[in-house]
Amino acid sequence: MGTDQDQGRGDGAVKPDGQRDGVRRRLVFLQAFLAILLLILLARSAHLQLLMGEYYQELARGNALRLVRMPAPRGRIFDRHGRLLAGNRPAFSISLLHPGTAAVDATIETLAPLVGMTGGEIQEAVRRHGDRLFEPIRLQSDIDPATHSRVEESRADLPGVIVETGPVRHYPYGELASHLLGFVGEIDPWELDLLEGYRLGDILGKTGIEAVLDRELRGRDGGSQVETDARHRPIRVLGQLDPLAGHDVVLTIDAELQKVVEQSLADTMAAVRAHPVNPYRATSGAAVVLKVDTGEVLAMVSYPGFDPNQFASRMPADYLRALRADPLSPFLNRVTSGLYSPGSAFKMVTAIAALESGRVTPDETVVCTGVFRVTAGHVKRCWRPGGHGPVNIRQAIAVSCNSFFYEMAKRVGVDLIAYHARALGLGYSTGIELRPSDKPGTVPDRAWKRARFPHDPTFWLAEELDAAIGQGFHQYTPLQMAVYVAALANGGARYQPYVMSRIVDPASGRTVRENLPRLTHRTAISPETLSIVREGMQLTTTGGTAAWQFGPTFRQRHGFDVAGKTGTAEAPPASGRDHYAWFVAFAPADNPTIAIAVVVEEGGSGSLAAAPVARAIIDHYFQLTSDAPELPRDLPPGAGD
Repeated sequence: MGTDQDQGRGDGAVKPDGQRDGVRRRLVFLQAFLAILLLILLARSAHLQLLMGEYYQELARGNALRLVRMPAPRGRIFDRHGRLLAGNRPAFSISLLHPGTAAVDATIETLAPLVGMTGGEIQEAVRRHGDRLFEPIRLQSDIDPATHSRVEESRADLPGVIVETGPVRHYPYGELASHLLGFVGEIDPWELDLLEGYRLGDILGKTGIEAVLDRELRGRDGGSQVETDARHRPIRVLGQLDPLAGHDVVLTIDAELQKVVEQSLADTMAAVRAHPVNPYRATSGAAVVLKVDTGEVLAMVSYPGFDPNQFASRMPADYLRALRADPLSPFLNRVTSGLYSPGSAFKMVTAIAALESGRVTPDETVVCTGVFRVTAGHVKRCWRPGGHGPVNIRQAIAVSCNSFFYEMAKRVGVDLIAYHARALGLGYSTGIELRPSDKPGTVPDRAWKRARFPHDPTFWLAEELDAAIGQGFHQYTPLQMAVYVAALANGGARYQPYVMSRIVDPASGRTVRENLPRLTHRTAISPETLSIVREGMQLTTTGGTAAWQFGPTFRQRHGFDVAGKTGTAEAPPASGRDHYAWFVAFAPADNPTIAIAVVVEEGGSGSLAAAPVARAIIDHYFQLTSDAPELPRDLPPGAGD
């Protein structure tokens, strides 16, 4: 029994013949598969070695694929009449491919003296480039013909060096509208951390419209995939994506008017400095022209300026150092960022506060003796030593009588004056595209004084009197002053100023974006009050402080009058600077089209240093035959403010 059981167990361990055959078949199949796979690998290896061996040996000796960027032409910038303000011109640049370290060192040693760089400067460019092996390293843009020739003659000794052709920004008018247009430059490392979609070596707008509309202007770069030989010379192009030009921008400014304003401002300042009797420093200034019914900026001038062409390629280091060291701050756009006390150019605000509050009637007179008593031991003086005698509100604006407006300050107080100043756009950023340079300025009132000077929170009567004539704590930009004057001209409507008219696709000519006039506020000032103030401004040019420039015969010769206001703002006593000169205006007086604000730092008198610039603007805009008088030797009667 035990034997049977043992045999039964043994029979169970023996596999049937069918099972053994299945295992053998699977082993044979596996061996055959491995043999076929080995044959395929051997055949492929033979193909690579025998048939393509020469190709891969060439690659092994140094052939490589490179990505060569093709910069997109930057969009053009035009004035309102289609004149080109910023375009592109072709230029050569030198770049270095990224071969091995030893090759880089040898190439740099040969290249550096040819391009006027040091080996350290080139090494630094390589270091900044990082490990982007397939992108050439831009060393110099817009090289001169002599440098180009030297590099080409030495190409056999410069493996990895390529000379490319690409667009470089060009400003045909040089310094014209430099603060408005801005300039371009290569992106800085810190900007790479802030901006998405940019790479090292990209050109972008740094200031002005070039910066504000950079993404619209910059376009889309193209590129090609190039096979190069062992000396990094191109063999063939394997693929290419053409660059796409950026959008064009049409501005609201008139280039010819802009030229007239810039030239007139420079000439007038030079005449003031050279005056034989009363010279002033007249160091710098600004002027802006707006359309009163839209807010379009027709001209925007800040003096001194700079040449944006210097920044487009290789900017001379001494030029940049000179600009940065210049005490006149040529990079500052004084139209949007220069903050000044407005002086008597502010007096229309005080007049409106007094009339709207009913604290004065249109024909009421105040007697100006030249001295205004503040307290028992404190007096203020009118600019005219002998006084103006009895004057009503229209006459007070025309002759710029300080005493009249001192009296209005006592009647209405600084808070009501500040209320109307804000309603007319003062103390706020204007909203123009040129942010963040659009400064809000300061409208002083009692709340402001408490917050600003907690150790001396009282708004003293003497400070209120100063506020009424635009002195003291007031700080406004020329652009704000132009917006305020435009609102006086158009019946109390405040438009947001703008410089970009439209953005255009250059391929199709289609307008992709357009700016339209934007009404931001309409004041509640009565038409009667505005009419009285405008009459006072018209009297300023026909018989007041600006009459020497425009004169009673202006209407006879040109068919219309100008409404304006002079201003002379005191510089801080500790500054040792001369007074700032203002002139604001709109024209024609009875049917206004344009508003103007002009300021000349250390110009002395608004009548002498700023009004002539406004006259040149009006002459050009209305195509008048200029009969403007020369700067007089002596101060004309009534032209003291």
